[in-house]
Amino acid sequence: MKIITFLIFLIMYSISFSEIKLKIHEPMRFENINMTTLTDTIVGKATIELSTDNIEEDFGKKLVFKFPESGLMTNKKRWLKIEKYMMEESDKNIVLENERRLINIYAVIDRKVINNGEIDVKFLEGEYVGYLPIIVSQYSEIKGKSEMLKDKTKNQ
Repeated sequence: MKIITFLIFLIMYSISFSEIKLKIHEPMRFENINMTTLTDTIVGKATIELSTDNIEEDFGKKLVFKFPESGLMTNKKRWLKIEKYMMEESDKNIVLENERRLINIYAVIDRKVINNGEIDVKFLEGEYVGYLPIIVSQYSEIKGKSEMLKDKTKNQ
């Protein structure tokens, strides 16, 4: 009897379990670096994909993204010190409303590092594969959002 009860709870848990996934859609790239421009920084861009396999269960959940102050990345040729990681303000706090969403992330490098000769520009351009230091916090469903989903599905 205990085994049957355990199996029923296990099946119910696996059915109600949903997963929110983050994966790199496009790796970090520093492209078209022009040393004659007057800006003090060089910006690279990456895109991550946020997806869920069960939008009915995850609809209305809030995700908050945070980054460390600075970090290191590599393009398999050289380590690169990132001064700051950034993303658009509208993407820092996301309420799940779709099964899939693309989010842009930016990395800033100080131009003085390149001007001092510490890094050669030809090593800087290219893809930076590996890990992006993203801290993601998930919060429960915002009240009232589940009713919006039900209304949205009824109208379709």
